[in-house]
Amino acid sequence: MTPSAAGPAVRATPPAPAATSGPTGDRAPAALLRRVRAATGWPSASLELVEHLLPTSLGALALERGSAVHLPDAAALPALATNPWVDGRLARTRAVACAPVTGDDGEVVAVLLARDGAPHPPCAAREEALADLADLASGVVAAARRDRALHGLSAAVAAADERLALAEIGLADRHDLLEGVLETVDVGIVVLDAGGRVQVVNPRARAWAGLPAGLDATGAARAATTALFADAQGTVLSAVRGPLLSALADGATTEQQVSWASPGGEVVTGVCRARPLLSGGERTGAVASLTDVTAERAARAELERSNAELESFAAVAAHDLRSPLTVVDGYLELLEEEAAERGDALAAGWSATARRGAGRMASLLEALLAHAAAGSARPPRLEPVPAGPLVEAVLADLAVPGGASVQVLGTDLPVLVGDPVHLHQLLTNLVGNALKFTRPGTPARVEVAVLESPSAWELRVVDHGPGVPADQRSAVFRAFDRGAHTARPAGGPAGHGLGLATAQRVAARHGGRIVLEDTPGGGLTARVQLPRP
Repeated sequence: MTPSAAGPAVRATPPAPAATSGPTGDRAPAALLRRVRAATGWPSASLELVEHLLPTSLGALALERGSAVHLPDAAALPALATNPWVDGRLARTRAVACAPVTGDDGEVVAVLLARDGAPHPPCAAREEALADLADLASGVVAAARRDRALHGLSAAVAAADERLALAEIGLADRHDLLEGVLETVDVGIVVLDAGGRVQVVNPRARAWAGLPAGLDATGAARAATTALFADAQGTVLSAVRGPLLSALADGATTEQQVSWASPGGEVVTGVCRARPLLSGGERTGAVASLTDVTAERAARAELERSNAELESFAAVAAHDLRSPLTVVDGYLELLEEEAAERGDALAAGWSATARRGAGRMASLLEALLAHAAAGSARPPRLEPVPAGPLVEAVLADLAVPGGASVQVLGTDLPVLVGDPVHLHQLLTNLVGNALKFTRPGTPARVEVAVLESPSAWELRVVDHGPGVPADQRSAVFRAFDRGAHTARPAGGPAGHGLGLATAQRVAARHGGRIVLEDTPGGGLTARVQLPRP
């Protein structure tokens, strides 16, 4: 019987046995191989699974032919003389007997192999015994594979159990964390399920609802469910009833101010935020959170009242001081003229110095009045304000100093909507600052532009002076804060520190804001963004 040539040699490793874990996988193959060795009288026997069979394995001979192969002397065949199992690299095999093992479907599932290092003539009894053992091997392989599958399934179940246990531990930890948060948070929480039953009512909400502290979570939820639909107006549950049911029925997310009476009788003002709970795109419930803002609203109202009083006082004081200051300045002017007529230069100098001080005080009073008016709680007067005439009026009032230049960019300036007096004041402060702060020995050069878009207007004032460091740009908007930077007016005293603060107030009253940026090449650019009404 002449075998076909074996396939090309690959990395020589012994064929893997069919052993699997478990009692059958350990004992049945071993018993089978003992019977093969006993029947053949040869020392080497193996059961090689098809999926583990290497091309260099001698068992591949039976797989290729699909029938038993018996070789008296493999080394005598040229096709096998260089096989690693024959030439001594793995073993020195001479006699070979192998038979295919078929499964229930007739497919070859393994090869039963016997080897010896000495040649042996053909033997019908040996071949018949090996064929019988190959039939028995089919059951051994099937049992081993079942054991291996069961072992894999058992390992998979064990791994799944371990993952489930870890998930349960993690879920318990998250539940404990959530319970801790609900117990300690200063926000009331009420949660409904899809049927409108209360599932969660945390201690803060329970206290506001007047539910007994001794109720457990289940009892509190049951009591809150009844109260949610039965409580009269004025309770915390009646306050959240509408937003919660709306979120549950319509999927509405709301935020509104609500009020209720606490068990002690105090009226509590809160903000209720309600939203639906979703799972897989479906509404499974609703949650409402309640934040007590009673103290915050009271403090804010008191602060607004105090600020209004201070602004009113500043305006009244500034206004009432202007008249006596005008009288003082008038008499100082007379004294200065009289001293000049007498030739008393010392007295004339003293009078002039006093008049300059009075002038600075008058300027400060004007700034205080403007600042107080810009911070009025009343909404600004809104009317069309053509930007072209506005800019012309500002430049006329400022009296641009000699050598300085102010360029208005564009010819067809838009029509703004706002308070004309306040917008004049805003632009006067910005352009005045740009003219005032210059580099030493360099006349001021200022550009003014008014731009518009579908949603907003932008007033832009660009200078080329010393600028303001980025870390100090927020400070210059504070009242009386002139900033710590080194920029100072050229040839004049520093301002009162109210110009930019007043401009910011005007912008804020119109719903806008002022942004300060670097001018390319040096300087400061003020951009006033005003939304269109």
